Amino acid sequence: MSKITETIEYVYRNCPIPGGGYVTGFLYHPKEKDLLYLRTDIGGVYRFDPAGQCWISLVEHVKTTAIDETFPSAIAVDPADPEILYIACGMGDGKDGLLCISHDRGENFTYETIPAPVHGNWPGRSTGQRLIVDPSNSHTLYFASPKSGLLRSRDTGKNWEKLPLPEDYMTLVYVSKNGRTVIAGTAGVTAKKDDVTRGHSLYISYDGGAAFEEMPEPESCGIEGAKMNGLVASRYDTDDRYLYITMNSTGRWNYMTEMGYCCDTGAVMDGRLLRYPLAGGRFRTFEDITPQDPSDAVYETDAAGKPYLRYGMGGISSTSAAPGLLVVSTVSRDTVDDDCVYRSTDYGQTWEKVLQGLHTGNIVFRTEYMRPEYNGERSCIHWLSDSRLNPFDPNECWFNTGTGVFHSADFTAPTVTFTDENKGLEETVHLNVYAPVAGEVQLVDILGDLGGFAFRDADKECSNSFADAEGNRYITCINADLSDTDPDLGIVAARGNWRGKTKGGLIVTKDNYRSFDRIPMCFGLDDKIDRFMHEIEKPNVNPGWVAMSGDGKNVVWSIADGITLPADLVITSPDGGAHFERVRIFMADGSLKTDGLFKAFSDRVKNDVFYGFDETSRFYVSTDCGSSFYEKPLDGEFPVVNFGLIDTINKTEIRAEGGRSGIFYLALGEHGLYKLIYHFEAGRFACRRLTGEQDKVYRMGLGLLREGGDYLQENKAIYLCGEIDGTYGFFRSLDDGQTYQLISNEKQHFGEINSIDGDKRIFGRFFIATGTRGVKLGRSARL
Repeated sequence: MSKITETIEYVYRNCPIPGGGYVTGFLYHPKEKDLLYLRTDIGGVYRFDPAGQCWISLVEHVKTTAIDETFPSAIAVDPADPEILYIACGMGDGKDGLLCISHDRGENFTYETIPAPVHGNWPGRSTGQRLIVDPSNSHTLYFASPKSGLLRSRDTGKNWEKLPLPEDYMTLVYVSKNGRTVIAGTAGVTAKKDDVTRGHSLYISYDGGAAFEEMPEPESCGIEGAKMNGLVASRYDTDDRYLYITMNSTGRWNYMTEMGYCCDTGAVMDGRLLRYPLAGGRFRTFEDITPQDPSDAVYETDAAGKPYLRYGMGGISSTSAAPGLLVVSTVSRDTVDDDCVYRSTDYGQTWEKVLQGLHTGNIVFRTEYMRPEYNGERSCIHWLSDSRLNPFDPNECWFNTGTGVFHSADFTAPTVTFTDENKGLEETVHLNVYAPVAGEVQLVDILGDLGGFAFRDADKECSNSFADAEGNRYITCINADLSDTDPDLGIVAARGNWRGKTKGGLIVTKDNYRSFDRIPMCFGLDDKIDRFMHEIEKPNVNPGWVAMSGDGKNVVWSIADGITLPADLVITSPDGGAHFERVRIFMADGSLKTDGLFKAFSDRVKNDVFYGFDETSRFYVSTDCGSSFYEKPLDGEFPVVNFGLIDTINKTEIRAEGGRSGIFYLALGEHGLYKLIYHFEAGRFACRRLTGEQDKVYRMGLGLLREGGDYLQENKAIYLCGEIDGTYGFFRSLDDGQTYQLISNEKQHFGEINSIDGDKRIFGRFFIATGTRGVKLGRSARL
């Protein structure tokens, strides 16, 4: 085992994005003023700090080895005790869910098991509320599980029972103040009428869940081209008079079938807002109070002649501070024009549109990448599946989006203003980080959805992510290769954006990441490559993995098939991407490698040398600028590892040592950390394990060894995330893995860790690409 010689206090902060991901719901405590939580799909739960006007993450303690808490499906509070918070979360199929229980507003948790698979990033994540504390009994919890029915616990999560419903695919649960009335929203999958028609959605119990019956709901329309028809309950709220429920049908652009009932899987249509009177205690009637639009363009007609909206309805909210005041949002309206926020002051009898696009109401984008000039001159808001009024202040309103949250402090004013309010909210998925050796840019950040950022100041937001000359962004980038000799030069493998304004492939910068030029696609090499080139030009398709020589002339592109890098889809260019040819990869016996996987890396010194790593720990070298690779023998024991994966499926990290040829450091998860050296004269690799047999290393990077040092000329500091000598955390080594220093504590884990790199110019500083909490900067507290 490796030795931990000391613990050094480190401080961590975000390089601010902020926002950037899908917030799936809000929850105010009904009796404690200004106590507000939100849940995200992949970034855990946050609590709002009204004094600092910022969001506080409740998952800083989560380790990359157990990230259930980063995927919350539902949150609940106890109306009788504002200190208590419940979170239902999990890793999905094949594993039970997790119930997180806090008695101090999310500062600390204990845990119970939910006997059902749960995942916060599953289709249907935009519905709710799924988790409820019985207002009449604080020990009783109800959970509308995504696939396993309506569950109830009478002992705060220790034991669970499944309630008698004919449906397993749930969307929401409501419990009355006396605990007798229980309403369940379902997706109508278990009880579907046929393969294309959902079953009934709403069920109600008047005896505390002992028996359920169908609750009145409207008849759905038949949407031509939809994979499945039928209304599904999405969101609800209650006030002093009514229960309000929004419902939607699967849209024709939805890519899911049974689970395709929300905006988060493409689109929904036929949106409805229903109002059920609370008087009398029985829900036998409803009124359709869906806001009507004067434009005929937002309606279609089914085969029976019934009109329906071309979009859906999202969050609905009331406030006890102003009876009759409601807010409701639309979803999937961006297929028509722009999503809307509506306001009613008479319990939904009439509606006023207070926000739509850039022309109705006011919307202020303080975060630069959200601004219209970087989004095709349109508002970037979408997926408004929840909207929430403050129960104590009718002027305060929130709505969610797929890129953070927006807030109004004047919701009752004649003209309403919404502003992005995402300080502290960092939930983007970061895939790779690179600290340049020189130049203005301190950090090149490769991430999902937003593509990439080049931070010139690690404390300030970037003006825009990687974009074309018109400001149209690329989305989800996979990796980059930076020149160690020319800081202005870099290459990125990028996806094209959803609207088709940019196309995927390789993009090159020659001005220190201020602008990018897309390398033309190289059609004509063979039919298979042509097919994948055409696929990459479609929106949001993985381009693959790229390596580039330090002078920018030689490029090796491992084209992706999904999240794999097939060996027969590797191409190379000797002229910076002007022309490409197929790469030849030779096995040790001289035969061509035509199957399996292959990922390429550049030498950090020699422009004509590249390296290849395959799916079975075989290593290859090219000395002809990437035209041909030859398998080379390895001296020493080395585990079998698949290096041919990308995106978050890739569970390795490979770092070439700057300033030296043929030296690599490899983080291999349970196999620890290895150093790999290619001896050019002998034509052989040698390897050495830098951690003990029981140690685990998940991600690693290299940085400056000492203050005032020279990164390229001297040995390197190693930064890593893993388990050393039985302790999990972040570590650094200043003696090439002989000893390690622990540089984190139990509240500095940050969820899923996807990449690490050390700063090449500032000693003691390093960067962390998380899949949970944005991109982090760590530095010694002594500095």
